[in-house]
Amino acid sequence: MCKFKIVFLLRQILLSSLLMAASVSSSRLLAEEKLPESLPPLPTVAATAPEDATATLRLQNGFRAELVAAEPLVTDPVAIAYDENGLAYVAEMNDYPYTDPADDKPWADQPSAPIGRIRVLEDIDGDGVYDRSYIFADKLSWPAGVVCFKGGVYVAATPDLLYLKDTDGDHKADIKRVVFTGFRKYNVQAVMNTLQWGLDNKIYAAGSSNGGSIIEAEHPGKPAILRRADFRFEPGNEHFEEVAGGARFGNSFNNWGDRFLCNIRNPVQHVLFPSKYLKRNPYLPLSSMLYDVASSGDAVKVFRISPPESWRVISAERMSSAVSPKPFDSTQPTGYITSSSGVTIYRGAAFPKEFLGNAFVGEVASNLVLRYQLPREGVSYRGVRPYEEKEFMASTDNWFRPVNYANAPDGTLHVLDMYRETIEHPWSLPDDLKARLDLTSGRDRGRIYRLIPPEYPADFVKPPRPQLGKATTAELVQTLENKNGWWRETAQRLLYEQQDKNAILLLKKLLRDSTYPLARLHALWTLQGMDALEIEEIKLVLKDSSPQVRIHAVRLAEPLLATNASLVDVLLDNAKSDDIKLRYQVALSLGEVRSTKVTETLAQLIKKDGKDLWVRSAVLSSLGGVEADFFLNLFKDTQFATSETGLSVVGEVAYVLAAKKETAGIISLLDLLAKPQWNRIQGKQLRRHVVSQLGGGLKRSGSSLTKIASSKDSAGTKLLQEIISQAIQTAENPNAKETERGYAIRLISYTDFKTAKEHLVPLLDPRSPDSIQVAAINTLTAFSNQEVATILLEQYSSFTPTIRTLVVQKLLRRTTWLILLFDAMLEGKVSTSQVSLVRQTIYLKSSNQQIREKAKKLFKRSSPGERKEVVDRYIKTIKTLGDVSRGEAVFKKNCANCHQAGKLGVEVGPHLSTVKSRSIPEMIVNILDPNKEISPNFFTYVVVTESGLTHTGIVASETSTNITLRAAEKKETVIFRSEIDTIQNANQSLMPVGMEKEITPQQMADLIAFIKAQ
Repeated sequence: MCKFKIVFLLRQILLSSLLMAASVSSSRLLAEEKLPESLPPLPTVAATAPEDATATLRLQNGFRAELVAAEPLVTDPVAIAYDENGLAYVAEMNDYPYTDPADDKPWADQPSAPIGRIRVLEDIDGDGVYDRSYIFADKLSWPAGVVCFKGGVYVAATPDLLYLKDTDGDHKADIKRVVFTGFRKYNVQAVMNTLQWGLDNKIYAAGSSNGGSIIEAEHPGKPAILRRADFRFEPGNEHFEEVAGGARFGNSFNNWGDRFLCNIRNPVQHVLFPSKYLKRNPYLPLSSMLYDVASSGDAVKVFRISPPESWRVISAERMSSAVSPKPFDSTQPTGYITSSSGVTIYRGAAFPKEFLGNAFVGEVASNLVLRYQLPREGVSYRGVRPYEEKEFMASTDNWFRPVNYANAPDGTLHVLDMYRETIEHPWSLPDDLKARLDLTSGRDRGRIYRLIPPEYPADFVKPPRPQLGKATTAELVQTLENKNGWWRETAQRLLYEQQDKNAILLLKKLLRDSTYPLARLHALWTLQGMDALEIEEIKLVLKDSSPQVRIHAVRLAEPLLATNASLVDVLLDNAKSDDIKLRYQVALSLGEVRSTKVTETLAQLIKKDGKDLWVRSAVLSSLGGVEADFFLNLFKDTQFATSETGLSVVGEVAYVLAAKKETAGIISLLDLLAKPQWNRIQGKQLRRHVVSQLGGGLKRSGSSLTKIASSKDSAGTKLLQEIISQAIQTAENPNAKETERGYAIRLISYTDFKTAKEHLVPLLDPRSPDSIQVAAINTLTAFSNQEVATILLEQYSSFTPTIRTLVVQKLLRRTTWLILLFDAMLEGKVSTSQVSLVRQTIYLKSSNQQIREKAKKLFKRSSPGERKEVVDRYIKTIKTLGDVSRGEAVFKKNCANCHQAGKLGVEVGPHLSTVKSRSIPEMIVNILDPNKEISPNFFTYVVVTESGLTHTGIVASETSTNITLRAAEKKETVIFRSEIDTIQNANQSLMPVGMEKEITPQQMADLIAFIKAQ
């Protein structure tokens, strides 16, 4: 059984192994220096033979691992799918990270030749160990996902998604059809991957982050632009549909259809807010549709038991002569999550009951498998690691690379081990070490394990050898009651493929009579997939004893709600459920119908669950057109409306209403606020908050409070006029509290420029407190008028240094202001040092010729050679670590705005715990030449809105309707996609070049000492 040979390096899971983890990305140490023509290879750790492999594995809870396939039967397994008769289709990513080192093109689309394969494994004698192997298809590019359909398989093979099928029984594909094409072949760690069947009879894929312009090959039309999102398609019509997601390598469902992803340092993420609901209300300020079920970030510890890779040993040796308050040795058997991969939810029946629904995640850089229990918490789950300073599965063999998993037909979990010597992306390794590594070592190896519990549950019945291809329709329907997820899913798939109408009555009987909730769930969706689900079945399931089953009935009821009042009534009853997850789905689905009862129910849900971000967002997504009635319902309960939660909800709804320019609804809201009941103190706070949120939404839509105040004669508009008048008086009153004046000045930003100019320019007087000047500048620059720049530049010389910095930051945001600012710099009135080096680089490459030419006159850029000279000088000067306490002061002054070390600083870039084991020269390069290599997560993007505003930062998150940019001090800006004029990757790190101007060699030694001491 163990004569097989495999390869694969890590594939997408290597996704950012330790070095690539830092925002400063790992350096190509002295890349410009010519390396010696021949360098001795690094010391290697010998591979373990397949027959000895299980002896290297340590598992908890009495589990053991059994080898079911190894080289030469399989190599580089990264994904697997089992057909109805138990044949295993394996995606072999032999071309990871490249076919040949010459193919490696850092930070560019990759030309690597396609040598990946789909392999078919067959178990002849039924013992669960594979005996035969066939190459089903070869010469595939980066194959990373496979799923069965109608006797063939869909395969994710960037740049294509393919359909392959064997029609003559020789286990070789003679049909090869391109379904979709256009996926970008860029970062091998960020390819589309892990195809999975969903309960809704559609195939889901992890889109990862390479993106692309996707075309349906047989129905070409306008490309679908994929950035950071996942996608799905229905087999048969094969229509491409973007869905929420965008994590790296992994894509899994639990028994109830909840979908989970993982993303390098986010081991378990729940896709919690489907894109279609967000698109329904594009102004909903929800920055992410994913929820981190488990702890995530750069400082989540893992506990490896394997020896260090040789390149890590060398890195430690480089530090050995350094003086340090603690021994920092990268060979210690502890580390951090840097390469989460292959998250899979266990859905079998062979393991003890407490394992059902658990998530298993690979940490390939550390040769181990994490286990997370997932108890329900609110509308989602909470990830719990059940072991203290140990992991569920770990190996002493550092070739063990558990990249993915699968629920097998026998009820166990299979582990796909790529078995590679090195798990590092070539872009992340220093050149001197990379030249001594063979990143393809192990390409001829690979293993698949079956995890076996110490004993099977008492009620476990070992499944027979799969032969569902020969099953009758009645047998397939009966299989929906199987306790093993693979059998239920495969039976549903076959019923969907066959579309045998004889199944309908059997499915309806199962839906009505089965005592097993999961069987009823599969019957429900199978009927839907056969276009045989009727209203009566939906009504029946809306009263199911299982809230989890009812959630799916609510989803299936959505398209019928507008034409079936009785169905709406049954749906509304579910809003009273004790299960918040069911109430959450009801809140989402009610957006498909309008009625007084529906609006009342949405208000009741907010009162009950408004503290929960997800339920609140669900309600807001469902309010289109009924906001006024919703307010009326909320305002009946003055205690709730004026509570912290009530204020938050009312403000968010007001903002969205204003952003949509719903003038009638805005006036109706103001009329409600004009009622005497809000004259008390708490009521005045509500008025103040709502007007402020209305102003923000109106500003975003290009309107203003002034326009609303003059649009109609009503109690509400009169109230608004009074509030604006009071704000002007307060802003100009030097005796008023600064906080009150600050609020009043901000409110004026929502009026018109004439009003703002008249009342705020006098406040720019140096005798005004700094806080008032800052508020006035923020308000004036909220208007796009060119005169704003003229006013601020005329008074620039009288401003304090702090105010000058603010003025420059504001004037850099608009093209028309920027040109005036550059003119002032050319005249010597404003210092160029006020412009960050990142922005200087952006302006030097601007598509606007006028900006580009002025920038060339203003900003001198150091050449690569000059930068190398600076780096070399620091490396030669700094041989030992400096003083930790002095280094803390250097960190606070220069780094804390974007980095966190220990508990100090702000985590915009990666936590610096991930880089403390690097050598002194590597860290010097990282700090002084941060653009040498930049992890994809930390590129600076430039976004210009249609109103002319320019924003810069890293993309912290994105949804189908907005993106969130994060800048220094973790300041985040949410930008709606509808507002974006252009978006461009600046190919720059947020970390500025030229830190040598701020940090002397001695301070650098101190800073590095401080980082290493954390």
